[in-house]
Amino acid sequence: MNDIQQLSVEESLHLPAAFTIVIENPYYSDESPWRHDDYFTLGQTIRIGFQASTTADQEFSEPTMNYLIHGEITGIESRFSAESQAPIIVRGYDTSHRLHRGRHNRSFQDYTDSDIVAEIAAQVGLEIGQLDDSGDPRAYVFQENQTNMEFLRYRAARLGFELFVRDGQLYFRRPTADDQLSLKWLQDFGSFQVRVTTAEQVSGVEVRAWDYVGKQAIVSTAQSEETLTESEYGKGSTITADFGLASDPPKAYVVDKPVESAKEADAIAQALFNELGGEFTVADAQAEGNPDIRAGRVATLEDMGQYDGEYYITETRHLYYNRRYTTEFAVRGLRGGNLLGDLMMQPRLRPGQTFLVGIVTNNQDPEDMGRVRVRFPTLSPQADGSGHESNWARVVAIGAGSDRGFQCLPEIEDEVLVGFEHGDIHRPYILGNVWNGEDAPPDTVEDAVNRGKVRLRTLRTRTGHQLQFVEEDYNDSQAGISLETAGGAQVSLNDSTGTITIETPNGHRLSFSDSQGAIKMQSSGGHEISLNDAMQILSIRSTGSLSLQATTSVDIQAIGPITLRGAMVNSFPPPNQPPF
Repeated sequence: MNDIQQLSVEESLHLPAAFTIVIENPYYSDESPWRHDDYFTLGQTIRIGFQASTTADQEFSEPTMNYLIHGEITGIESRFSAESQAPIIVRGYDTSHRLHRGRHNRSFQDYTDSDIVAEIAAQVGLEIGQLDDSGDPRAYVFQENQTNMEFLRYRAARLGFELFVRDGQLYFRRPTADDQLSLKWLQDFGSFQVRVTTAEQVSGVEVRAWDYVGKQAIVSTAQSEETLTESEYGKGSTITADFGLASDPPKAYVVDKPVESAKEADAIAQALFNELGGEFTVADAQAEGNPDIRAGRVATLEDMGQYDGEYYITETRHLYYNRRYTTEFAVRGLRGGNLLGDLMMQPRLRPGQTFLVGIVTNNQDPEDMGRVRVRFPTLSPQADGSGHESNWARVVAIGAGSDRGFQCLPEIEDEVLVGFEHGDIHRPYILGNVWNGEDAPPDTVEDAVNRGKVRLRTLRTRTGHQLQFVEEDYNDSQAGISLETAGGAQVSLNDSTGTITIETPNGHRLSFSDSQGAIKMQSSGGHEISLNDAMQILSIRSTGSLSLQATTSVDIQAIGPITLRGAMVNSFPPPNQPPF
């Protein structure tokens, strides 16, 4: 202990706990010149603790050790001086540093966030200290080239949870006011700097997103912050009315983060409100060495007038230097986790710099350029989105050009994906329509896909006109192309049977069959003309009478016999001609 020049342990609810040890290491010219050289190796586990500076109470007559960190050595330094000194500097972190090593690309399907934390913790060898229930499983979560810590902090931030390691165990929990301690100014701590500020304080937080299953906006509003730090100044959300803003109190909005449910939106809104509310009161303090002052504990501070109250400790620094032990602590709320930053892990984009969901409101372009206007349900506080109708948006179309292209304008109330030229929201483009839980595709997956291959492609209009491309036989449909109008007229090009069929809504039918070598024309009443190459027959059949007329002559020839059958066979000359 006499050779330790400096020892510090820094704890944080938002960063790995870190330790630094500086050890005197003089050089002696003998067989063992370095006294401490073999005591420290990279990767070695270490526990560091302190005893309280004040131990006059008989309760502390026996030495007791409160370990502050269960860590691992990650770095060793030395400085060789001209005075025959080579002090050793040992650095390391608690075991959460393992979560910072390496990046991963992987998916988690049907996992709760708590399940994800437990699985990753097991992979890096971390024990679980506390694992709060995070709610329902999520269908799909992807870790996108992130360290485990980046990924888990993002998951925690969306829930308003804390993620930290204490005493070698991982905690994934809601901020909790347990393990309270009381501290008095000038008795238990000396220096105390506190700031109460209305900056960033709002009356509420609103999260807006799009539910494509229900084809409706998801709107969630948090009305009151839930913070563990509170002095006699109260909460920041109640102060905004003092600035003449009572009629229109300021709110914070999150409009650019997809969420899956109203429940998830509730959690994000509350978490962000808690973070902003935590900025209302921040503080820094210094005390005599006290190992009971730990990150994650609530300290009740007394004898400071209107600053008396409960303060949630988020950071501590225990320092042994020049044979004196001191403790510093800080109150920072959730800002160390910075949900606002975590929600915007990439550079924050304005709405126009990303894609938005749009609902078509107008498709009658006054300039005949095929443009439409949309509303943005995730941006508008109005239920119908009327407050945020877009500028006229050009529609991306197949083969668009001078008097050509596939013209298929979106219908009113269609859901579309909107992009923006150079990220300018004033220059929108419709990239395409999308289906949702209310507007289903024209065919079911069972009909359209067989053994993983798409066998059916359909183009269907609003009234029911339909063009289908069928790749293979399945159920009632066969390979080929079919065209059908909403009124029932049909054209079928059937590759499986080698036929072409045209049929009217009332049943008139014309068919061409390669397999039968026949052409057949039928009326709905049963009249029929049939040409059969295989049987070498041309057949004309009528359910009523049959009339054959010519303006000049009729020539009937046969190599074989000609047969006429009927109840009576009559032969008449043309008008004004003598009989045979």
